[in-house]
Amino acid sequence: MTVINPLTGKNQTTVSSRMKSLFLALCFALLIASSVLYKSTTINWNTVHTYLSNRWMSVPKPFELNITFTSTTTSKSPIINTNRRFALFACSIHSSVEAYTFYTPITASSWKRVGYETIVIFVGDFNMPNILSARLNLSRAYLKHVGAHIIDVQCNSSYAVKLSQIIRIFGGFLPDSIIHDDDDIITADSDLMPLRARDYKPTDGTGGFIFNAFCCGSFQRRGKSYRMFPMGHIYLKKKTWRAMIIESIQRSELLLANNTDDSTQALLSENASLSFDVISIYLRQEFKELYDSKMVKGDAGWYMDQILCSMLLTDYRDKHKDFTVSERGRGNRLDRANDINYWNRRSFHQFGDAHLIHDSILQEHNWKIFNKLLEFLFNKTLVNLFNDYHRQYMITDKTF
Repeated sequence: MTVINPLTGKNQTTVSSRMKSLFLALCFALLIASSVLYKSTTINWNTVHTYLSNRWMSVPKPFELNITFTSTTTSKSPIINTNRRFALFACSIHSSVEAYTFYTPITASSWKRVGYETIVIFVGDFNMPNILSARLNLSRAYLKHVGAHIIDVQCNSSYAVKLSQIIRIFGGFLPDSIIHDDDDIITADSDLMPLRARDYKPTDGTGGFIFNAFCCGSFQRRGKSYRMFPMGHIYLKKKTWRAMIIESIQRSELLLANNTDDSTQALLSENASLSFDVISIYLRQEFKELYDSKMVKGDAGWYMDQILCSMLLTDYRDKHKDFTVSERGRGNRLDRANDINYWNRRSFHQFGDAHLIHDSILQEHNWKIFNKLLEFLFNKTLVNLFNDYHRQYMITDKTF
């Protein structure tokens, strides 16, 4: 038989109560200490996150990385845009200059840095065998990885270069699945990188802006004088880009023509899809046989995009007197016209944009210098990604 001593049970109960009291006292003291430390300590969580990312993230497989971009604002509150902004540029898949397509993921990331998403259009004859080389596919893969939208537009190879320039005017016909009517589009080039974020912010109370608006003089066409605006950067809403074409004199002439059949009506519809045929019907109306002629850099055909865009925008502004566009100059440019040694610097604060060096940038010595610009713009993770991209590009066959 087991005998329970009542005194022993009482002592155990007393000890247990004292332990509970001590535990509660310690918890309360810890709470006070934590509160004091919290109030006297400021933790930069962005710094902690960057440290951890750079300490433990490796870069052997670039397509498994989560990319974060260096912020260009010191505001503690996130900037919320009701409408999205898109940079739009295009490349010919037949170009002998590899830099145009090589730069696409880097240029897309530079636009991301200043608050823009990117749409990249590849134009050419996709039906040709092996036309998408291993290098081109590599560029497209990295382009997707940095979050850009890719659109392919089919055309004969002889039209690819001119279409890569002209197609930017037709951003109003981009698919709604990517961009909405109230979203904004800025025309861009694959070898032109934005550096200073404030230069690409829209002016309040306006319908858009023209970058470097005073660069190019004027021209006469259709009995009217037009200022020539550069295609480099024109910023308008998607619906404005489309309205410029839908309300154009070129479309009115086409609609009045006696041979406007159903297929032509479909191409002239405001609901038409972006295509070679849609673009060509307007260009042939304005430029006749020049559009179908062989184009050489610097000849009359080379400026068709700037001429047509200047005409459309000027005519639209004349019709809509309450529609205002901010006309801007251009800041200092880091230009490919300068020797590569000019790019060999620690700071790039004085430059608004960079006109990138073409294929010689792929050479190891030049790429190391170019890294200084990358390190100025992007965080370590993204710089490592682009260095890996360059390494893969250089060991990848040019053709297959």
